[in-house]
Amino acid sequence: MIPARATTIGDRLAVLSARGPGFDQIRLVAALMVVGHHAWWGVNDVLYRFSGGFIQLGLFAVVIFFCVSGFLLAPGLARSGDLVRFGINRALRILPALFVVVIASMFVLGPALTTYSLAEYFGSAQLYLYLKNILTLMSHYLPGVVRHGHEVQVNGPLWTLNVEVWSYAVLAALSVAGFLRRRALTMISFGLVYLAYVGLALSPSLRAVCPQRLLDFIGLFVYFIAGTNLYLYREAIPFSAIGAAVAVGVALIGLAGGVGAVALPLCVPYVVVYLGLSEFTSRVPLKHDLSYGVYLIHSPVILAFLTVFDLAAGWPLALLAGSVTLVLAYASWRFVEAPALKQKAQVSRWVSSHIARPGSGRGVEIQPAARRHEQSNGLTGTIEAGAAE
Repeated sequence: MIPARATTIGDRLAVLSARGPGFDQIRLVAALMVVGHHAWWGVNDVLYRFSGGFIQLGLFAVVIFFCVSGFLLAPGLARSGDLVRFGINRALRILPALFVVVIASMFVLGPALTTYSLAEYFGSAQLYLYLKNILTLMSHYLPGVVRHGHEVQVNGPLWTLNVEVWSYAVLAALSVAGFLRRRALTMISFGLVYLAYVGLALSPSLRAVCPQRLLDFIGLFVYFIAGTNLYLYREAIPFSAIGAAVAVGVALIGLAGGVGAVALPLCVPYVVVYLGLSEFTSRVPLKHDLSYGVYLIHSPVILAFLTVFDLAAGWPLALLAGSVTLVLAYASWRFVEAPALKQKAQVSRWVSSHIARPGSGRGVEIQPAARRHEQSNGLTGTIEAGAAE
């Protein structure tokens, strides 16, 4: 008797008609973990202590985001290689809400919290440097926004967006170089990034000479490209609850043993993809993708509560800030993010009519798949058309 072949991630995608039922839920939980980390637990949370200082819950939540992005964004580029559509879709997903949050921070939150007069506030060059955040180039402070006499970061979590944009750029470069069609090359790329990640994590002397921005990039991109490889090798990787449980166990053992850097990039992406493709996480249906709004908005909300009401970190602050953030995130989705995403096909057609392919006399061809899931919630949609999200 021939034993039945194990179900693979590719098989699961086929059963789901290339849809991931649980990725929106995973991202929302991760975003709320970031809120809890900043409003309640702080750096010295349970995961930070358990891992011996290697990682805390807020950063772990960001790792989850990068695993999801790497898995969901690979299919579109692997299939069509359409960089124009990829760039447009990424820009329409990231920039509109970011623009609104940055402008609101400058012209609503800042004037409400500043210790300067309004004339001093609006006359300060520091205010206009904050516009750099729209391009994911960090500027942390607004003039006169202080707490207990010290400047405070208005929206520190925005630093990860720059890493995400660079991850998109590297994924696009891999596509141009043909790595996504020759998946072994992408796996080799993961191996090199993984070795750099482990080496930097385990060697204080290496970390000391490595630029912080490169440390930040490697520390998150290793999870992004791991997610990409899970998609590229989907027909060879089992879709297994036992495998996911083993991965969780290995990750916990690695964290407890001081080798979390060795274990996490190999285990966490698989668990995240397994949960995203399982029915378990989809039992709580979501009509709207609030995760990005929650991530962008929560830090200014926490700052407002801390400054105006002088609250201390703890569960009351987390509950208040989380509730207000969810309301504002819904508004962001309803009035900013979703309307922007509906323009994807139109913007792609317009750009394609104005840009010619190198070596050709016609515009960039937009594949029909660009319209395949315009009604989807957010980054997820049809996984086979992931780049369009």
